[in-house]
Amino acid sequence: MGFNSVAVSKFFDNLSTCLEKYNFTPDKIYNVDETGLTTVPKTQSKIIAQKGRKHVGALTSAERGQLVTAELCFSAAGHYIPPLIIFPRIRIKDELLDGAPPGTITQCHPSGWMQADIFLQWMKHFIQHSAATKESPVLLLLDGHATHVKNLTFIDLA
Repeated sequence: MGFNSVAVSKFFDNLSTCLEKYNFTPDKIYNVDETGLTTVPKTQSKIIAQKGRKHVGALTSAERGQLVTAELCFSAAGHYIPPLIIFPRIRIKDELLDGAPPGTITQCHPSGWMQADIFLQWMKHFIQHSAATKESPVLLLLDGHATHVKNLTFIDLA
């Protein structure tokens, strides 16, 4: 609903003003967003088999799967902030991080969705990995999700 010419023009006017004021370089401009990942894929994988083979087996899951939220952030220069993963459960298990990128942090919430207190934890993680300070600020672009814009503790920390 907010994606219209007036809103987009206002965004780019604000962005231009901010870039001119602080002279941010690409390594100081970050974008963050969350995405939902399902634990069971909806589409079948492609199967590679030996040419001429008549019977090719495939393993599929009858599970419905669960939604896991990942908070992902990169700079315009390609610097990567290790992700935050939110699992839909009460307690974390160490094996859930098997194969995760180094520095990944986790949280649990029954819904598996982003919450204001979890986003605040992510912001502290972001500050640590981006080396943002009052003397050396960074620009963080994010959407208008309620856990971001209606979170005074996050805004004060930022």
